[in-house]
Amino acid sequence: MDAVFLEPISPELVLVCPELRQQAIAVLPDFARQTFIAQARARAVPQSPERIAGALLVGEARRAAVEIVKLLAWALTSFACVTLATLAMTLIADATR
Repeated sequence: MDAVFLEPISPELVLVCPELRQQAIAVLPDFARQTFIAQARARAVPQSPERIAGALLVGEARRAAVEIVKLLAWALTSFACVTLATLAMTLIADATR
């Protein structure tokens, strides 16, 4: 079993062999603890109310700007399509006279 510690453990063997599975789990870092520590540090640093309010206003303004740009793009595309369709129908009507 000493050779197992020196070599990388195959994922297929971990699925089949319970002993290798336990060894692979023992080698993994504790992600739950690291996540908990990171969340606790983020909560421990208070943010000023002005910064929070400013971030909300900037986020809302950015969202509104994106919506306006999307609406403008849709409107311009619709206008161009209707104009081209009208031009095409006019040319066809003139050609058939």
